[in-house]
Amino acid sequence: MKSKLSERIKERRIMLGLSQDALAKRLGYTSRSSIAKIESGVNLLTQPRIEDFANALMVSPAYLMGWTDELNGAVEPSNVYPVEGIVAFDELGTVRAGYGGCIDEIPTGKKVDIPVSMLKGRPASEYFTLKVSGNSMYPKLLDGDTILCLRTDSVDSGCLAVVIYDGQDATVKKVNYVNGEDWLELVPANPEYETKRLSGYDLEQCRVIGKVVNLIREL
Repeated sequence: MKSKLSERIKERRIMLGLSQDALAKRLGYTSRSSIAKIESGVNLLTQPRIEDFANALMVSPAYLMGWTDELNGAVEPSNVYPVEGIVAFDELGTVRAGYGGCIDEIPTGKKVDIPVSMLKGRPASEYFTLKVSGNSMYPKLLDGDTILCLRTDSVDSGCLAVVIYDGQDATVKKVNYVNGEDWLELVPANPEYETKRLSGYDLEQCRVIGKVVNLIREL
């Protein structure tokens, strides 16, 4: 039986003008029959393989799964930036998408090319990039993704932010709170992880260091 996943793989493949043979080659399959079986719902995909298909089809895993109708992260031929419109950032280190980690401040040595348009008219010094580790923000953020962050010590409720809590632990999560109330929630996208609620002294030890404004993912 066809699933939403199999239907969207086929729809997106056709939208991009790819044959089953071409998609098979992108994904390392030896023949188009593997793609045909996946699109018909005969063969199922594991989570890592879903991510592979999302990358090959230039959409988010959430879109392929049918969890959203938005082509988040989709790359179309028109999304091409001129060389003079690029700013090179040093990737500063890693931040866990899970809990109980810290920001690795040792530069990864990787240069990240950011289109100037992503900076929204602000100087590059107001931004930093980090590499994501872990899967608590799957499918919004994947292990190994690079995020572009605006340096700030506060964000609106519902925003994705890099947060320091418990004095030194760091994570990237959606931040929820109500103005005037003594609590803040760090909300994962992956339902396998629990929401962490901070209040009282724990809230006093919590601080925002950046707002996630863009995702840079290698295909």
